[in-house]
Amino acid sequence: MKRISAAYIYTGKSILKKAVIEIDDKGKIINIIDTKGQITEQESLEYYNGVIVPGFINAHCHLELSHMKGIIKSETVRGLPGFIDEIISKRNFPEDLPEKIHKADREMRMNGIVAVGDISNTDDSFEIKSKSDIYYHTFVEAFTTSNTTAPETFLIAEENYNKLKKKNLESTIVPHASYSVPDLLKKKIIDHNKDHDKIISIHNQETPDEDEMIKTKSGELAEIMLQRKFIFSDFTFDKNSSLEINLSGLKKNDNILLIHNTFSKEDDIITGETISDNIFWVFCPLSNQYIEKTLPDIPVFFEKSVKTCIGTDSYASNTKLSILSELQEITKNFPQIPFEKLIESACLNGAKALKIDNRYGSIEIGKKPGLNLITDFDFENMTLKSSSKIKVLV
Repeated sequence: MKRISAAYIYTGKSILKKAVIEIDDKGKIINIIDTKGQITEQESLEYYNGVIVPGFINAHCHLELSHMKGIIKSETVRGLPGFIDEIISKRNFPEDLPEKIHKADREMRMNGIVAVGDISNTDDSFEIKSKSDIYYHTFVEAFTTSNTTAPETFLIAEENYNKLKKKNLESTIVPHASYSVPDLLKKKIIDHNKDHDKIISIHNQETPDEDEMIKTKSGELAEIMLQRKFIFSDFTFDKNSSLEINLSGLKKNDNILLIHNTFSKEDDIITGETISDNIFWVFCPLSNQYIEKTLPDIPVFFEKSVKTCIGTDSYASNTKLSILSELQEITKNFPQIPFEKLIESACLNGAKALKIDNRYGSIEIGKKPGLNLITDFDFENMTLKSSSKIKVLV
């Protein structure tokens, strides 16, 4: 058994001062002693001058793109339409891809990440996921250009879904985004998921061009799609926004992870929350800066008290896979958001989104959430510094 304490424990639900956490040899929390801040020197107690938080949940990643680090330069990316164009033209599958994926998986664990909502278009990452000590829920993502190609696209997604099932890995077949899933493909995805409540991930409002395309079938994103032979007549854009298209046809009981939300406004939040009680708004701030050179209006989501989560996106649009770095970016730009709320987003909300909060997301007796120590913490303002570091304790 290990006994661990620190200046503060952020459990994901509360803040404890100098509490003692007792953990068995398998990482299960067997006791939490609230010392009310009056800890005394004890035998076999590990005490740290920092804050302890649960293991992080990376709610959005593309592990299979781990070989693309630095290939698409941030300074040359001209927003999402340009990024999409570059990723289609520059994506390749090098011989050392498994090695790159394994390295990224290890990097995430070293950065305190214990579970990941991961996007897969291929089966390249499946073997590494099956051997990882990180929990993965794989979103088998489908997109195509027309109804004509939809059956083949869905068949590939279904084959990958079944491969994951054979490896006892959790997965869902999901649409990529409002603008990349023609009607027939969307119907096939909805039909596949109709018998059970599912966890759905879908990219949402990453660029103003999404809503423009929905309303007018024009704009830079529309031009890129047309150049890539998308057949607009096979897409029913009968809603007012990309958000409404994304949510149409999904069940109210589905957990719906809306990814990025870079240009979602307060009205969009209200619309989304009216449609479903199970929306999780996922932010990847460093990726947003990399591609669009801007951030979502994250404070308004916290003001609305909606469920928010944190992701890293992939090496195609990031230089690191670190939830701590994402939180530091949010803190730098929006210091008014309390640190405890960020930890709730990065831990408990992510676990709820992936339906694993019985094991992860908060420091509670009976759970195996992992424990991270954050050092060089700003105790005066109870928040992160740009120099804060992470150490995995459990």
